[in-house]
Amino acid sequence: MKVRCDINGLDCPHCAAKLEGLLKQHAEIDEASINFPMKSLVLDVADDADEDHIVECAQKIADDMEDGIEINIRD
Repeated sequence: MKVRCDINGLDCPHCAAKLEGLLKQHAEIDEASINFPMKSLVLDVADDADEDHIVECAQKIADDMEDGIEINIRD
């Protein structure tokens, strides 16, 4: 399943690539793709995954990397 999110607070494409790599290392995230100009994040996870939990995990990873990054499920 794909979890589509808005991501704000990233300063540069290098930071986006770094965060993408960190997200891919998480056991519950199969794939992560950040589109820096569009401020979007797509997480590929198991079909039975809890979207809110996955976004909380992604947010924690982002918080540990850099202050000010916000990840929210796209409506």
